Amino acid sequence: MDVRPGDKLLLVWSGCSEESLLSAVQDLKQKVGGDGDVCLENAERLEFGAQRASSYSTVAAGVISPCSLIHSDDMLEEIVRVIQPGGRFLVREPTCPTGQVTNMRSPAKLRTALVLSGFTNVSEPVAVEQSAEERAQLCTGLSEQRGVPADLAQCVSLTEVRAERPNYEVGASSALPLSFAKKVENGQPAAADSNVSAVWKFSANDLGDDDIELVDQDDLLDESDKVKPDPSSLRVCGTTGKRKACKNCSCGLAEELEGETKKAPKATSACGSCYLGDAFRCASCPYLGMPAFKPGQQVTLSDRQLKADA
Repeated sequence: MDVRPGDKLLLVWSGCSEESLLSAVQDLKQKVGGDGDVCLENAERLEFGAQRASSYSTVAAGVISPCSLIHSDDMLEEIVRVIQPGGRFLVREPTCPTGQVTNMRSPAKLRTALVLSGFTNVSEPVAVEQSAEERAQLCTGLSEQRGVPADLAQCVSLTEVRAERPNYEVGASSALPLSFAKKVENGQPAAADSNVSAVWKFSANDLGDDDIELVDQDDLLDESDKVKPDPSSLRVCGTTGKRKACKNCSCGLAEELEGETKKAPKATSACGSCYLGDAFRCASCPYLGMPAFKPGQQVTLSDRQLKADA
């Protein structure tokens, strides 16, 4: 693992023995020296550890054997958060190139997961060489912790990928060096490039009759287009395009539609007893002399009956 003096390193572990963990920590402390630091975090507690953002220059996960940890997307996003801008990340994870093991990535998908989590400069996956003992421990861990059948565990290999965090903080901004001032050469404004100006010039003289064949507009019309339409069919609103008047209609369509839908005035009753018969009607009742009718029944009155007696 590429560890430099003065690095502040976070070691994410899971499933390894206490002896192998202590041995790895002592070895890493010698590499980072007195100015560096090595911190431990269990992979299952990483998201709940309340680590400060941009705290570590290097993070290593799954490097202590045996480790059958599958790094979730949330775990990778948390690792991106705690790494300093430009910091390095080393991950080792069991992968299955054939895709036969459920919930296990292929080497290519492991690299894709790092890219989607926000890492840059992601290296190509590399198979880690293991001894027979380390291989047996990996298969045993997969069977006991992941429930992988023994025959499928033989198809699994340990894959290593290196990546870096982008060299900027989340939400950082930077002014772009844009200048719209004209260039000045020797105290004089720079002359415009004639070739660039010619690209945007286009005139009628550029259309030669011998080069471009123009279409006669009259040829685009057929006989049905030349027939004069019936004026009654054109009686539509110029705004809505339908036989429906607009709000401020001034073409007369509103009055025409109002005349079509105008209904005869309805007679109203002041006493509410007109339908009972003449015995209950007043002297000026328009229904006087008419037989009784049911409430709500439509009764048609002539124009003479609607006019009060002079």
